[in-house]
Amino acid sequence: MNEEITPSEVEDEHPYNTLWYKLTNIERIVIKDLQWPVERDFIKADSLMLVISDTTEGRLVINGQYFALRVGTVFICKPGQLIEVGLPKDEDHGVYVLRFQAAAIAHKNAAEPSIQSVNTFPGEGEAIHLPVSTVIPLVRMIVTHWEQGTIADRFRAEAGFYELLSLVLQNEEHKTSIALEYAKFMLERDYTEEITIEALAARAGLSRFHFMRLFKEKFGKGVIEYVTELRLSKAKELMRELPNASIRDIAFQVGYKNEIYFSTNFKKHMGMAPAVYLKNTKMKVAAYSWVNIGQLLALQIIPYAAPMDHYWTDFYRNKYAYDVTVPLSHHYDFNLTALRQSAPDCIIGIDAWIPKDEQVKLTETAPTLFLPWDRNWRDHLNHIGNFLGKSKEAVKWLHSYDLRAAELRENVKLTIQEDKVLVITVHHNEILVWGRLAGTVLYDDLGVSPAIQLDQFQWTKSVKVLELAEFEADQLILNICKDPISQATWADLAKQGEWRNLSAVKKERVHFTPGYAGWEAPWNEHTAFNHERLLQQIAQILLPAT
Repeated sequence: MNEEITPSEVEDEHPYNTLWYKLTNIERIVIKDLQWPVERDFIKADSLMLVISDTTEGRLVINGQYFALRVGTVFICKPGQLIEVGLPKDEDHGVYVLRFQAAAIAHKNAAEPSIQSVNTFPGEGEAIHLPVSTVIPLVRMIVTHWEQGTIADRFRAEAGFYELLSLVLQNEEHKTSIALEYAKFMLERDYTEEITIEALAARAGLSRFHFMRLFKEKFGKGVIEYVTELRLSKAKELMRELPNASIRDIAFQVGYKNEIYFSTNFKKHMGMAPAVYLKNTKMKVAAYSWVNIGQLLALQIIPYAAPMDHYWTDFYRNKYAYDVTVPLSHHYDFNLTALRQSAPDCIIGIDAWIPKDEQVKLTETAPTLFLPWDRNWRDHLNHIGNFLGKSKEAVKWLHSYDLRAAELRENVKLTIQEDKVLVITVHHNEILVWGRLAGTVLYDDLGVSPAIQLDQFQWTKSVKVLELAEFEADQLILNICKDPISQATWADLAKQGEWRNLSAVKKERVHFTPGYAGWEAPWNEHTAFNHERLLQQIAQILLPAT
């Protein structure tokens, strides 16, 4: 899809004109119901669900996207999503989980209507804010009648459930969301055709500019980027199914009229040429620990199996989820079963993160490499390269990285000179400062002078605003996480005299990050792929625009 294309004819009629919803289960979750560790407890997503919050604190993380819990917020969830919940230490408030089924009566192109189960609901994944005075009493009424268990009470619960659905669907904000969802559906159905943004915006009842902005806000990517991903995902599927097909034929099948343009887009998006991708997908490498993903990608290997349940960033999931044939989790029994069934060629993990008895079981499943966590990321890359017969590729990658770092180092030095730099992240209610290893790209690869005390800890340290002056930093790099709690913490911090009196603040030497995913990832993502991203991001933050 591009800006110079013409609209295609798209049917407006939905294939189903009657939808039924059936409430099947109600669950109440408060802090005492969570399992250890409570900061990563999961809600089983085995059906369509409405998750309703009656707490002013806590979080819900849906497929890696963070939502702060607010009273009266309704979340629409579908089967198969990874849903994590974190609740405050308040046993009276938490979330309600209403599970339900959907069925559609299809009339289109059929002499007789047929009933079919569906797993969709308009606006899946949305956080709908409804009036507290309306939604909470309604939910409590539904729960009360449901728990009574009589036929009459169950009917009353069902009636209340339909009232709740109507409130969700009538919400003005949600109407726009449904329009955007339908535009997304059109793209997913007709991505090989030529559809203009103007046509999509018109069907959504929005101006072109407003549509583009809302689409990106909702789905995390622009329209053209989304269509590119759809086309490339289909191309990758065809490359696996038809290994003898030419790149030209595959390009045409997914909507590209130019083979070179297709190859360029593929390499830009996947980090490797189509031919390299096809070759390396034949290697069934399991990245057992999530940090291994970033090392394999530097070697242009997309893991056959890897954990996709990151709650801190959706970068890997958005970019490579299709290619990871076997999604792993953070549950050992689940992972072991998945690996035994999928039979990977080899398994790579971090020794300190895997109990010894689990290591034995994994070794019995496939050849294994357990990397020592106390070694640096360069050693990890070389170890993996040697293990997979790609030692030359590892050396070549490191050489290219060092050349790029050396080039940027000179420019950064001209700007920073001998100033001592401290990296600060505002995350939820905490102020975190980066240690020496967390900031290795900044301090070691770009040669920036670290603030004092950073050698005393490796990754991050939680500090009070009063303690920031003790680092004697001349310049600050500040990342403020985007969630509402972090934003509120920053708003309060910026007003405090202890912050305003810091030398770097008074001299206006505070560099704000634009919220890169790499800066929001865990500080122990010590990988080649992540550091290459950080190298460029740090340069963009520190170097004046030219």
